[in-house]
Amino acid sequence: MKKILIISEGINTGTIISNQLKNIFGKRVNIESVIVSELKSKKPEVDLVLYTSAHFKNKASRYIDSNIPSLIARRIINHKNIKEIITIDENKDVLFVNDSYESTKEAIEQLIELGLDHVRYNPYYPGCAVCPDLQITIVAGESQLIPYKPEKLIDIGSRILDIQSVHEIASILKIQKQINDSQIKDYIRDIIDISKEIDESRKAYCESEQKLQLIVNNLDYGVSFINSEGTIMSANSKFGYIFGLKTKDLLAKNICDMINLDLFSINDYGKFVCRIENREISVEIRQVNFLKKYGYIVSAKINKDSSASDVKHNQRINAYVQRNLHNFNDYITVNTNVIEMISRARKFSRSDGTVLITGENGTGKEILAQAIHVNSYRSSNAFVPINIATLTSSLVEAELFGYEEGTFTGAIKGGRMGIFEIANGGTIFIDEIGDIPIDIQTKLLRVLEEKRIRKIGAADELSVDVRIIAATNKNIIELIKENKFRQDLFYRLNILPLETIPLRKRRDDVQHLLKHFINIKLSDKQITSLNEFFEDETIRFLLDYQWPGNVREMINLIEYLALIYEGEKAGMSLLHSYMRNTFKTNDVFLDSYSIWVLNLFAKNENMVLGRIKIAEMASELDEKIGEGKIRKILKELKDKQLIAEYKKQGSRITEKGKRVVEKYSDHRWL
Repeated sequence: MKKILIISEGINTGTIISNQLKNIFGKRVNIESVIVSELKSKKPEVDLVLYTSAHFKNKASRYIDSNIPSLIARRIINHKNIKEIITIDENKDVLFVNDSYESTKEAIEQLIELGLDHVRYNPYYPGCAVCPDLQITIVAGESQLIPYKPEKLIDIGSRILDIQSVHEIASILKIQKQINDSQIKDYIRDIIDISKEIDESRKAYCESEQKLQLIVNNLDYGVSFINSEGTIMSANSKFGYIFGLKTKDLLAKNICDMINLDLFSINDYGKFVCRIENREISVEIRQVNFLKKYGYIVSAKINKDSSASDVKHNQRINAYVQRNLHNFNDYITVNTNVIEMISRARKFSRSDGTVLITGENGTGKEILAQAIHVNSYRSSNAFVPINIATLTSSLVEAELFGYEEGTFTGAIKGGRMGIFEIANGGTIFIDEIGDIPIDIQTKLLRVLEEKRIRKIGAADELSVDVRIIAATNKNIIELIKENKFRQDLFYRLNILPLETIPLRKRRDDVQHLLKHFINIKLSDKQITSLNEFFEDETIRFLLDYQWPGNVREMINLIEYLALIYEGEKAGMSLLHSYMRNTFKTNDVFLDSYSIWVLNLFAKNENMVLGRIKIAEMASELDEKIGEGKIRKILKELKDKQLIAEYKKQGSRITEKGKRVVEKYSDHRWL
């Protein structure tokens, strides 16, 4: 029978490891445990000496025969004993107790590696000079070393051997085959289970935190928590708006420096009025107690009078708040890439960062903007759109920032609110941002950075709390190169970029959307197939059409066809003339078979292809193309100057043909 001597600093450690090895090796190994201080001068006769830590090996080695194999154990936290640590509050200070500096340091590092890094561990061990008085103490099996009685004690037990140490012991003793596999499997299963539990607990905590923040930010008044010294520890976005500061800039400020307040005169509840930027603010302060400490909940609200001007302004705001807006379900698609894009937009709605949506006209940029707002914590406030391209340069500033009464001829009595003021607490959608005048870009950049606006003709600035979603169909990078768009404004807008996908690059959506819009317009006749509404030739044309106007063009076409629909299938003659005449323009219209053949030439541009070679390649297609059809396709491609005859041996693709292939590069056959 093999013999193992375990040498440890404390009795508990030796006992725990001894029991672990007995469970694994059973009666095949005789195990003895001894602490360093009790080692005798007589050298033991054993097959293996196992040190539970490296720092006292030198102290013990003089009592051990140097010929006896030895091993320094690698020890890890017993996963079964750490569930209580998960429940400790975030950023809580705890005392961690173990039998030596090295073992304490290792144990703390292992807890952090396990993902239990949400608390601050303060180490304590025999001889440690610092011992903070904390509510919670965690001990690694050596409870007799705790310096005082804590309010809460968590004993995670002594650390056990890791899998590698167990296998090294078995290898030295030459008993690998005798390891109890079920014990190893149970050990690994414990690790997996506790890892899942930690992960699920963290997710639940994060979700709770996000829900709480969402609720607080949706309040129609400002609220913050300050500690007993008056320092602001947390606040919602409305609180920052009222005091003219960003939320992040509020933190760590003292409330007494912001308003004339004697905090220590408030024993339980206080209510008063102050003025901030010529606005009257009602403030309420309530003392609260928690965890044997106290702090204050401060709420603030702007007092508004009921003047005719204010009533008119409120009516304008309510008109935007009460609009029926699109949601993500209104962006109809079956395309994988579009679904992924919408998923990204959903994530953006949970943030408050600026979004820049780029893409061609008719690809649903405003639908996305509205959906992001509807799913954000600002959804109960206004969504205000503005299209820069529809405004003259002189009107843009007035629309964005508003103006004071008497600023210019024709100014409305009482002045006018700009969209930043109307959308306060909500979202502004600036469409065609690429058309914004360069002088207004500077002012917009300042608003984004400072969250403050100045009306035309006004002396004072106003704080605004808005989220901006911008959109454009232009290439902003090219505009920057042409000095038509500020680079710093682009970086400030492009925090959360979102790019829409044109309809020609999601061919699987064409048929799906055609049916969808037809069924909307023909409420009394629901079709399940395009063959019920279109002739076959028309279907082939629409599936291969490039849709330069994207979904908007498709909606307009279906609205027109539904209006003139009398039960007969729609043929090519009913399509808009500009669509039918596509082949007469610089765009070349080809059906699916012609596209496939032209693509063969592009892939084999250095080869000369003829009808027989193409027929051989076509035999691999699911939809067969006969030689007669190929002959017609080759004639069509030559007539359109997409291929040219080469030395009477066949044909090669032309430069024009290469450009057409590139145009059709997203086709389902390529």
